[in-house]
Amino acid sequence: MPSAVVAAAEVVAIPGLTIREFFGNVATKDGKLSAVHEKITEPSMSNPWRCPEFTEYIIVVAGEAHVEHRDGTIIAKAGAGVYFPAGCRVKVNMPGPAELVAICLPAFSPDSEHRQEGDNATAPAHATDTIPKLIDAVDVVKAPALTITEHFGNVANQDSNLSACVANVVEPCAEAWQAPDFAEWVLVLSGKLHLEHADGVTVVPAGSGVFLAAKERVKWVWPEPCSYVPICMPAFTPDGCHSEPEEGSAKVIDAETKANLDKLHAAAKVQNAS
Repeated sequence: MPSAVVAAAEVVAIPGLTIREFFGNVATKDGKLSAVHEKITEPSMSNPWRCPEFTEYIIVVAGEAHVEHRDGTIIAKAGAGVYFPAGCRVKVNMPGPAELVAICLPAFSPDSEHRQEGDNATAPAHATDTIPKLIDAVDVVKAPALTITEHFGNVANQDSNLSACVANVVEPCAEAWQAPDFAEWVLVLSGKLHLEHADGVTVVPAGSGVFLAAKERVKWVWPEPCSYVPICMPAFTPDGCHSEPEEGSAKVIDAETKANLDKLHAAAKVQNAS
């Protein structure tokens, strides 16, 4: 059955900025992966340069982020993603109100972030040959009740290691039973998610997260509109999902939706092979 539902831990709460950790060293005592939801309600103060030891994925949900790096500045607007290789020296600022989801591998820790400020002014210089990359998101599922926008993964940036999406449910609906090959970390930002399983139903309300191990058989049910972020490792694929045929499923409600999802992943597979 799914892991215990975890309420997000408020790790930063200062005027103009709130950061809630759903998974990571604080919320779940897990050093493998961290995932946070950030809300900026006013122009941020000038952030310091940093050179993290971890790889980072940022989804810009609202507003925009300006990412300074060795070779210039990336402007990531709402709906975009930014991939940061480990060892990349960057400075990230939000010019106005914004909302972000940040994922770190391994999990974020202050010691491994190497913020270049105060007594830490000698933080490491750029420690990689690569720089941050702006990723264009792709709507991989567009069903009447459910839209899933992939920011990272096999389709968006040909990353087979991790996928991260923003999913929006607009009315009550349900998915088919499935037992994926991948592990999944789920952040519920608004609304409510029900996960049916052999032992009953796990309810995941807004502001909570839940972890699904690979091969867990579950049925996703949304009793109301819902916004959530699924993170899959390795990255989601239709074949790896092992979705069971079921009439009325949100994702396979018609053949065209399923065919389009398969087509996107087939094209990504060809691109990866070339």
